Amino acid sequence: MTQPASGLPSPALLTQARAALALRADPATGRFAGASSIAAMLFLLDRARDGDDEAGRLALAALRPLSWGVLAAHPPDPPSLRASESRSARRLVRDTSALTSASAAAAEAAVHVEAVEVKRNDGLEKTARAAVDAALATFGWDKEGGDDDPQGTDAHGLMIATLARAALTLDAPGYREAAARAGERALDHRVDAKRGTLLHLVGEGKRAAGLGDYALLVRGLLDLLPATGEKGWLHEAVRLQGEQEQRLGDVREGGYFESAEGAARMASKHGSDGSFLSGNGISTLNLIDLSRLTGERSYRDRAEGVLAAFAPEIAQAPLAHLTLLRAAQRLERTSSAA
Repeated sequence: MTQPASGLPSPALLTQARAALALRADPATGRFAGASSIAAMLFLLDRARDGDDEAGRLALAALRPLSWGVLAAHPPDPPSLRASESRSARRLVRDTSALTSASAAAAEAAVHVEAVEVKRNDGLEKTARAAVDAALATFGWDKEGGDDDPQGTDAHGLMIATLARAALTLDAPGYREAAARAGERALDHRVDAKRGTLLHLVGEGKRAAGLGDYALLVRGLLDLLPATGEKGWLHEAVRLQGEQEQRLGDVREGGYFESAEGAARMASKHGSDGSFLSGNGISTLNLIDLSRLTGERSYRDRAEGVLAAFAPEIAQAPLAHLTLLRAAQRLERTSSAA
């Protein structure tokens, strides 16, 4: 596939990816062979929001039988992929096997809430509320004032985003309050007391935050802004995005490393989706929103740089990079609007 002059992924890849997902959909399970089902559903729903009716039909058909509880036990099927996609497929299998129940619950709720945004009806709304309530219980946040928070920062951030979106989509103030409490808890307890930097905090275990932690927590804070109307969330999102740039940004080649280079490991970088969504993909979506919300063109330039850095990989294996393709679609949409 010939890349555009800008070096960004070709817009044709978006249509090609949707067509490929239609061929790989399993009507019995709602899964997509060779792709992260979470990333695939969010990609399709995003396209449906932009008027792609076929993507909407495919997503809603897949939503009905999809059983998120068994996602970790049934990763994508690498033999169905082309040889050029095998490396990404192996990563998908490895990452999907590590999906936690909390991560799966937050992702399930997020997909159901976005489905309501695409096509509102009583059945979808009822299912979305049930999914959000189940996720709250999985996280231990179903009781007001609960302090137990054993989940990783990445899962915590995704749950904040899910609750914030649900508050608006389902007109549920209780979800808004739960999202705000979770945001405050993240900023109060998931920061190193000495260095002031973000942590990946799971129970008593503490280590420096990785790309998924930054990307998904920033995503949650950005979704809290419209849900609550409080601009302080944007201030914190800007601060954490700056910290992410400093600690994980690849200044020479673009994109973000998964974790900071340490004494015993080399920094790695990839753009594919696993059980969770691509950290580079979510970061690019964040950058596009930060540019819109702050008026700073530098964020958009950075988003274009991330997409350009991964454009060859996206072209080679688009179904392994659906979150980055969502970002490319969002960038195209905002460019047209401007």
